[in-house]
Amino acid sequence: MANVKQLTIVLEMAQQKEQDALKVFSQAQQQLNQLKEQMESLAQYKQDYLAQMKPENIQQVSADKLIRLQGFLAQIDQSIFQQRDVIAKASLAVDARRETWAKAKQYADSIEFLIDKQHKEAQFKEDKQQQKMADEFAMMSHHRKQHR
Repeated sequence: MANVKQLTIVLEMAQQKEQDALKVFSQAQQQLNQLKEQMESLAQYKQDYLAQMKPENIQQVSADKLIRLQGFLAQIDQSIFQQRDVIAKASLAVDARRETWAKAKQYADSIEFLIDKQHKEAQFKEDKQQQKMADEFAMMSHHRKQHR
């Protein structure tokens, strides 16, 4: 049973490591979701801005204002492009953290399985010993009855 006590300590450490990995994974997933929301906001902002610039919504636009508008839209497009790159990198980080968590969980589960297996083996040995003692007691009782 000393081995089980040692494994229990290892299991507690493995479970703590799993919880830590899950926390890091969850934080990375939340960050990825926020980045996606930011990109959606940028894209929506661009759509809203373009909708305001439809010919029926504006009277006359000077060439200078049109050039500034084009530059502004190019900046929005650049921001959207950069945000896609950030999202791709964050997505890779989420995948790596998910894998780290999965490995930590698998390790903790294997330690738990080992502990359960040792408990079952110990119970089997104890049951076998109990049966042996019961058999010996029955045999001794039978011999006593015959010798009386």
